[in-house]
Amino acid sequence: MIFDPNISANAVAHHILVVDDDPASADSLKALLETNGFRVQLAKDGGQAHSAFRMRRPDFVITDLILPGENGYELIDRMKRSDETVPVLVLTAIALDESKALTERLGADGYITKPVAANVLLEEIQTIAQRVWERTHLDQQKEEKRIRFNCRCGKKFKVSHVHRGRTLTCPDCGEPLIVPRYE
Repeated sequence: MIFDPNISANAVAHHILVVDDDPASADSLKALLETNGFRVQLAKDGGQAHSAFRMRRPDFVITDLILPGENGYELIDRMKRSDETVPVLVLTAIALDESKALTERLGADGYITKPVAANVLLEEIQTIAQRVWERTHLDQQKEEKRIRFNCRCGKKFKVSHVHRGRTLTCPDCGEPLIVPRYE
């Protein structure tokens, strides 16, 4: 996706929580984001970030990894456990593949090393917000499409569409069943 200044950059994400302990970096990021139509809340550590996250759930989180107290890795883990639908972008000076891999395992949706050009950051926010929205909302719609069928013994089943064509065993009679391919 290419950042288009004619399209609202905050079409999916309106309120961004920025977690950074460097006041100059946080203020410049806040100014950039506000200039581009976002509402921004700042947190300087994990404690403030969690309070802000609980009090007014942001649409997007940008966090550094090096923070006082709870580090960014722990922050990502706790936030994603709390609500996996909120996109988290890591913006850090740490340029290690291992660090990026760990943040991905914890659920971060993007990883950018500092310094970063404004247009690259804005494009990444837009891309990540759209991708996470599609993943969380479109997947929910797919999950709503359950396949319903019955065993010969009368046991009723309702399974996810991802099980189409797979074999299940009826817990009541032990008969193997093939999940129908229709929706």
